[in-house]
Amino acid sequence: MNKQKLNFAYDLTNLPTYNSYGSDMLIKAVLGLTLPKYATVRPNLKGTTEKVGFVTNDVYLQDLSCGFNQSGTTTQNLVTVDLCNKKVNQTLCPYSLYDTYLSQSLSDANFQENVPFEEVILEDISNRIANKVEKALWRNTTATGATEYNSQCFNGVEYLITSGNGATQIAYSGATSSNGLDVFTTIYENIPANVLHRDDLVIYCSYSNYRGLVSSMRNSSYVNLFTLDSAGVATGEEWSLMLPGTNVRVIPTVGLDGVSAYYAGPAGYYLFGMNSEIMTVKAVYDPFEDIVKIMANVTYGLGVFDVASFAICK
Repeated sequence: MNKQKLNFAYDLTNLPTYNSYGSDMLIKAVLGLTLPKYATVRPNLKGTTEKVGFVTNDVYLQDLSCGFNQSGTTTQNLVTVDLCNKKVNQTLCPYSLYDTYLSQSLSDANFQENVPFEEVILEDISNRIANKVEKALWRNTTATGATEYNSQCFNGVEYLITSGNGATQIAYSGATSSNGLDVFTTIYENIPANVLHRDDLVIYCSYSNYRGLVSSMRNSSYVNLFTLDSAGVATGEEWSLMLPGTNVRVIPTVGLDGVSAYYAGPAGYYLFGMNSEIMTVKAVYDPFEDIVKIMANVTYGLGVFDVASFAICK
């Protein structure tokens, strides 16, 4: 009897390389809005401008006597909150997904009225709009120029809080692990005295300078005088810290990343204008064009009250 051993092997030359795809979709992190969380919010604004009145009194104490002797004046004035009204329009054609792994997430219907991971897409768009709005609040200018922040409908913080408008200005120094605490202390020392009693004093800075301050404080002997605010873990707020021995909170913002400047003063003196919501983002299926349209309307603006109550370092 002749016994034979047969060896078989796979011939896989006609099969493509296998890829396993996840059933979820990731979102890249962006920093988003910071300034409106601490500013005075002016809601339900429509159009392009809101005028907010404020009053200043010159008060004179007179020696007591019979009669009425008028002295002093009441001055009425206005803060302007200028608004931008913007939109985002995008289209998604579900049928362009037929040749991709995403086709497995499409419905079995002949008309695709939704796209895969639609909620994730809308969330990512909202996050990126928030990031752009934060930068615009700091960098916008009505002046013409070559950047996306030129020729806009309002001036941002950089153009409202200036020494020419009354703010106290000192020379800029970047914060590092060796000088960070000294840099921020100098800024604190130049905040106008008339607002030092307020409980909403903040210093806005870039994330780079914020890291320099944190490193400097960790390297100093003041380790028992500060705590890092971890509220962001629970409520979505950004990290911040109290400058040791002061009533001033230091807050980093993406609006100042790459900008050599610090802004110190009352958070409530920033007037942030918006509609009932900063933005509304939605997806709608258009049966006549057979596509999914993504639409976002955004209303935001800024004004600053009493610029003379701020200190800037730039």
